[in-house]
Amino acid sequence: MTGNEFDVAVVGGGVVGAVLAVALEQAGFATALIEARRPQPFDHGADFDLRQSAIAPAPRHVLEHLGIWAHIDRSRICDFGGMKVWDGAGGDTLHLAHTAVGLPELGHIVENGLLVDRAWQQLANTSVYSPAGLADLRTHADGAQLELDTGDRLSAALVVGAEGANSPVRRAAGIATSSWGYGQRCTVGAVKPAKHHRHIAWQRFTDTGPVAFLPLADGRCSLAWHADDVLADELAELDDTAFAERLTEASAGVLGPIERVDSRAAFDLKLLHAHRYVTHRVALVGDAAHVVHPMAGQGVNLGLLDVAELVAALERGRRTGASPDAPRYLARYQRARMADNLAMLAATDGLKRLFGSRRPVLQRARQFGVTATARLSPLRQAMIRQATGGSPTGAPLVDAPR
Repeated sequence: MTGNEFDVAVVGGGVVGAVLAVALEQAGFATALIEARRPQPFDHGADFDLRQSAIAPAPRHVLEHLGIWAHIDRSRICDFGGMKVWDGAGGDTLHLAHTAVGLPELGHIVENGLLVDRAWQQLANTSVYSPAGLADLRTHADGAQLELDTGDRLSAALVVGAEGANSPVRRAAGIATSSWGYGQRCTVGAVKPAKHHRHIAWQRFTDTGPVAFLPLADGRCSLAWHADDVLADELAELDDTAFAERLTEASAGVLGPIERVDSRAAFDLKLLHAHRYVTHRVALVGDAAHVVHPMAGQGVNLGLLDVAELVAALERGRRTGASPDAPRYLARYQRARMADNLAMLAATDGLKRLFGSRRPVLQRARQFGVTATARLSPLRQAMIRQATGGSPTGAPLVDAPR
């Protein structure tokens, strides 16, 4: 291949796109990575990022296999061993504990910016085009042609869209989506409660959306407050003292009064799902293919599982002499991931609608559901396995390292 010809061109260098580029490079595919904004080197002296991810064990295995996890500063990671979930309208508290399924922990809270930095540091032989964006994409029988806004022209057997919900690759490929907004925004930030989080993730459902605390390594919590737009507008106007008081009330003081709010920002919530993950010489991963309600914290996890399955499919094809764009193997990737992603999408959307309803009959139904799950061990175990990415898979990157 010449300097601008590749097996795979990955568009998007966030967490999922960068990890995919690392996986493709290590699998021996000639890879290009195109990213509009080159990430700045991670500053370990800075405060924690606003955007955090709860990395489950199965996606963590992907990072371990690729050598990314070993280079993440442990002082920036917080392991959590349980989740406590309860309905503000009443009923039992659901406690999901790592011991129920024999795991050392349920997951790890990690900054998105740190994951991106460590993935980019692992790139050795990937051709990186950044800052650069996709200006044009054309596919034909002999390959895909990419024109970047820098004037660079590349060719690849396969182009992967990993650039998020507004994916230019998906749009250029003509892949339709189903999507809708929730009329909600999620306020995120770092807060200091009076009590230590005890390495537990806390989530209280309210009529206007769930309030969640994710544990941080320094004893603070990463906040995720999902609120209807009217309430979100009101919260945005509050100063930090008033916001802390409202947050203490919304969380029922489960960790005592909120003593300090160090940072906060808000973003709109929506659902999106691509009707196809693959088409002629194009594949989608991560938010380019699916955006779920963040109440379960599964967005990055689903994207990392996409990475594992796509690389596995391409490697299977290569063993038979097939090109990375071979429809048979791309279809395997789509089959492997679409069912699981749709299940998670349906579950989070259903929970949002159930717990966001003020109808008395639905309030009683959700209280019964939480109580039944809290009291029945098999239901709790099933929920934990789903949350930790424990679905059967044939992708080697998902298997626990030996």
